Amino acid sequence: MNLQNLSTEVQSQSKTIEEVFMNFSMEFPQLLDSGKSSSLDDLLETLDTLEKENSLSSRTETSHFHGYEEKYSGLFSDLNEKIQNLSQINTDISHIKNDSEEMELIALNAMVVSIKSGDKGRAFSKITENLQQLSTSMIGLSARLSSEESALINNVTNLKSLFQEITSCQRKISEISSTEMNKLSKCINRSATPLHEMKQLSQSIYPQIQGAMEGLQLQDIIKQAFDHVVMCFDQFVDDDSVSSNEEKLDTIAFNISLSEIAQDVLSDIGDHLQRASDIFSQKWVLVESILNQTEERRSDYVHNFSHSSTSSDEMSIVAQLESATDGFQELLKNFAQFQGIQKKVVTVCRNIIDRAHGMYDVFASLRPVISRLQHVRILQQIEVSKNDAVMAVKDLVTDMDNLIMDSSNSLDTMQVTIETFIAEISDMISVFTSTMSDDNAKMTEVRTEKVAFFNTLQTLQERIYSLMQHFTVYPPEFKHQCDHVNTMLGQLQSIQLDFNRMKGQLTSEVQRLSDKKARFMHDMNLHNYEIKDHKFKELIKKFTITAHKEAAGKIAGFEVEAGSAPGDITFF
Repeated sequence: MNLQNLSTEVQSQSKTIEEVFMNFSMEFPQLLDSGKSSSLDDLLETLDTLEKENSLSSRTETSHFHGYEEKYSGLFSDLNEKIQNLSQINTDISHIKNDSEEMELIALNAMVVSIKSGDKGRAFSKITENLQQLSTSMIGLSARLSSEESALINNVTNLKSLFQEITSCQRKISEISSTEMNKLSKCINRSATPLHEMKQLSQSIYPQIQGAMEGLQLQDIIKQAFDHVVMCFDQFVDDDSVSSNEEKLDTIAFNISLSEIAQDVLSDIGDHLQRASDIFSQKWVLVESILNQTEERRSDYVHNFSHSSTSSDEMSIVAQLESATDGFQELLKNFAQFQGIQKKVVTVCRNIIDRAHGMYDVFASLRPVISRLQHVRILQQIEVSKNDAVMAVKDLVTDMDNLIMDSSNSLDTMQVTIETFIAEISDMISVFTSTMSDDNAKMTEVRTEKVAFFNTLQTLQERIYSLMQHFTVYPPEFKHQCDHVNTMLGQLQSIQLDFNRMKGQLTSEVQRLSDKKARFMHDMNLHNYEIKDHKFKELIKKFTITAHKEAAGKIAGFEVEAGSAPGDITFF
């Protein structure tokens, strides 16, 4: 065997092993760092942002819709009370209308008596004619008053109905918003939960990679051990280069000791290589298991992302996000409906005030008619008291007087009622208008929040879709790096096979040299032999690993200085 070739091969193996360990030392930290950011992290961050925005979108509506029904209950009660108050006006109008019709009838009867009286009844006839005309006016005005009252009641009833529509619309907006928010929150939670589990599983790979790095601690010992082997090979002397038998025997013995030391160190290297390989392999089996599990979950998640089951509770993220969009569109329709009702309320409130003032205007027209009736009544009484020709209508005049007084009293009562109603309904509508204005401002704020959230939802939705197009748990280079590690593990196993072959070759060389030594000792009639060359001791002093110094000392037959524990590095 060519020892020079073996030495070259050993140096080559040392360099190769060093390169493998160097690659490991570069790949492992990169693998640990590369997992800090991936589409999984981005997706979780996006879902977290969506959940926060979903909660924030309900800040205003939560405070606005709380107790909104109770807020309007007082207005409903006041409105019902005002409607009840109008019933008294209706009674007064009926009285005036009935009195007017009776006055008209009495006036006609009195007209007949005055006509029969001839010239003596002409003055009374003129007075009665005025009474008849005024009574007719009273009938017409009372009809107008009744019409205005009906229009007023219709508008008040409409307002009450609009109140109910407003609360119903607000309730619907609140319910839709709450439902959609809860649905979206549930969707986010269902989407994020498997991602968190996937994240937890994926993160469990890094302690295994960290554990694999423990094998790198053997690199320096292995390198120094190879240096020791090379030192030994460098000291080999060709026994053919010396002349005397004694020198040849000493050279052979020296070479045997060097070979035995190299053999022992190579065995130590083999043990360390095996330990390192075991550490790398054991950890990497776990790494690949985690990679496979993670990939399986990733694949399932991607599939479930866009494929819904038949159960509504198992809708895909795509379907649920689209459903959220549909819910938002429905919400916008109700916002528009609310604003439409508000416009109607403004119109009806204006009509109520107009109709109330219309009633008061009719009342204002009735007052002078009643006043003229009272004046004509006095003239009629005077004419009856002095004209015997019309004495027959005295009772009719008394009835007319009573009717006029009754109408006047009804008008007085109505005046108070109308004035009170106008004042109270105006205050109520003012309060309601203010409340509606506040509601509109709040509702506008709610709508603005919802629109802003919807815009955010669309942006985040697009981002989610984009991330899911190329969804990864680990960065793209991570798998490549893991494959590279696998390749190097295979290379390390191949090196071990070559290493075992070199040990076998060295064993053969030791046996050859031993046989040669035995022949020389036989020829020289020697039973034992000690190396005379002190280079061996000088060589051992250069060893930096205590275990190798001690092993070499035993082979050479001399004591070495006590140093660190076996396997530790000794520095000189």
